[in-house]
Parts: sequence; C-alpha cells; structure tokens
Amino acid sequence: MVLRKSGLAAAVLLACSPAAFSDDLNINGFVSVGASVLSNTDVHIGDYDDNASFSNDTIVGLQISKQVNDTTSATAQLVSRGTEDYNTEAAWAYITYAATEDLDVRFGRLRTPFFYYSDFLEVGYAYNWIRPSGEVYRLDTFSSINGVDFTQRFSTGSVDGSVQFYYGRFSDDFTPVDETYNIELRNFTGVVLNLTQGDFGARLSYHQADMYMPELGTKTGALDGLITAATGAGVGDKFVPDGETTSFYEAAVTYDNGDMFFIAEWTALNHETAIFNDDTGYMVSAAKRFDDTTIHLTYSNQSDDLESGTVGQIQKNLEGKESSITLGARFDYDTSTAFKVEAQYQDEDTYLGAPGESGMLYSVAVDLVF
Repeated sequence: MVLRKSGLAAAVLLACSPAAFSDDLNINGFVSVGASVLSNTDVHIGDYDDNASFSNDTIVGLQISKQVNDTTSATAQLVSRGTEDYNTEAAWAYITYAATEDLDVRFGRLRTPFFYYSDFLEVGYAYNWIRPSGEVYRLDTFSSINGVDFTQRFSTGSVDGSVQFYYGRFSDDFTPVDETYNIELRNFTGVVLNLTQGDFGARLSYHQADMYMPELGTKTGALDGLITAATGAGVGDKFVPDGETTSFYEAAVTYDNGDMFFIAEWTALNHETAIFNDDTGYMVSAAKRFDDTTIHLTYSNQSDDLESGTVGQIQKNLEGKESSITLGARFDYDTSTAFKVEAQYQDEDTYLGAPGESGMLYSVAVDLVF
C-alpha cells in the first residue's frame, strides 16, 4: 500500500477506527509482530542472528489524546519494544496549544524530527518496509526529546508547507559499541521545512546539540581504547566530548500518486569531537501498488568520514562502511492490517575498522493500527 504522508498522521496516529469516549477522549494503538533470521552471524544488523528472532521487530503502542478546550489538548504515547524486553516508556507526553489556526506550540516529551518518517517511525503500518533503512534511520537512542516546539503551517500558490522549530535537552544511557555511557545533549535544537505540491514533496532539516559524556575514560570499552590511544599520541583532548557541538543534516524528496511511490533521503552527521566518526547515509526506494499488494525495492548506503592526520588514524579503529539492498512485498489483506515479507542483502565493507562480511536477513511481519 502506498500511503501519502499528508494524510498519514491522521490515518495512523489518530488510527483508522478510534475508540472515542466522551469529551473528546481518544484511545488508539498500533502493533507490529515480526520474525527474522540472519544467514551469517558475522554480519551486524541490530540483534539479529541465525536463530529465528520474534522480538527485534515486535512493538506495541497505545496513544491517548484529550481535547481539553478549544485551544489546548494533551497527548501521550506509551510504547513497549521487544528489543527492550517489552518495558513500557512514554515516547510522547506533551501538551499542544493552538496559538492560531496555523500555529501550534507543544511542550513536553516530543519525537525528535530527524527523518521523513520520524513522527510515526515505530508505526510499521505507516510505511512499506518492515523497518526503515538502518543506514539512514540510525539515531534510535535520541528519538525523543524533552522540550518545546513550534510548527507554523502555510500555503503559497499550489505549495503547502510547514516550518517546525524545536529546543530541548536529552539525557539517558547510550551504548555506541560495547559499553554503556550516560550521554547528555544540551541546547538540543533544530528546524524542519516540509513542502508539498501535488504528488511531489520535499523535506529539509538541521539539528544540533552540545554533547557531554562524563563517564568516558572510566571504562574498558572500544571508546575508552580510542581515548587511551589518542592520549598516547598527544591528541587526547580532541576525543573527550565536553560541550562540543554535534550537527545532523537531512534532506528528502518524494513522489506519490497513490499507485507509485518514490523517496530519496540523505543524512549526514558532523561532530566537533573526534570520539565519534562523521558519516553520511542515504537511501533510494521505489514502490508499486497492484490492488492490495505493494512491491518495493530499496538501496541504502552509509560510510564514515575520518579526520586527517593522527586523529583520523585513531578513528580508523572504529570505521564503518556498509550498504544494503532490500526487496519486499506488502499485502493489505484486511482493514488497517498489513502482512509484509522482505529479503535484505547486507554488505559490510568495513566494520569497526576491519574488513566486513555480507549476508541475508529474511523477515516477515504483521502491522496493524486500531
């Protein structure tokens, strides 16, 4: 099924058949249940391995919204993920104030708008894949932020659009390689521009934050190994994040006429600290709908960009380069329900600075909204 993004939030987040109660209280939900198996355990795709996994692509969410008065509403979204032992967390918890007909202000816990599909990233029914491209959609840890955002909608001629600005703070545990650290992102801010004209769409966004990781250098993981090597080489100060800025760039173009869909999305990370490598990622995906069946094909690529000189030589120890090709099908066999099957070829050119492997990931899933 090819879903237009302009109507997607209403179709998915408000759900297809909402459970409405008195005084504009709505309770909706979504469920994805999947199973996957990896042909080669030397390939690194999440927590997948050569035994069938029934948790990596399984997620359940419940959204509660309440219209308090003409200008104010409250929204909460509770999510349980199989990858986190089904512990429940509040992915959303915010109040919306409609300042004008076209300007909304939200306060609380918000979805970080990194990507084209960020607003419904965990609602598998909203897109054709079982999971979005990992080479592009690679900032799972930072998917929610505590703060405020402003969204201004506008129209000019045949173009409809919106501008979103947000500001907040993030603090949580983070496992970049093999050890868990507390990471704090202060002055977390960004701006997003969305434009649509007929069947065409475009999105541009920029995000930045000041990074702090006070536990670095106190453990024995790969990142601490970089700091030890960098200190010995006389460049240790470049590898300890203490307020350095990290920036994220994103651009996407889409075409969707209801039967055919195309998206190209590009992203880039740039760090003032050398503890993490700069990188770029992109994907190109096309889909064709035949009645209730949609066939899709996606190519994705991600590669690290190293610094020059001694810093770059040390960064090379954790360098990564990979690409993937995904062929899949989606069957909308009943109302608000889709069955999906995928085969993903993963080619790791370089993993943690060493030559990588290649392999296949086979997956099936059922997605629904209610």
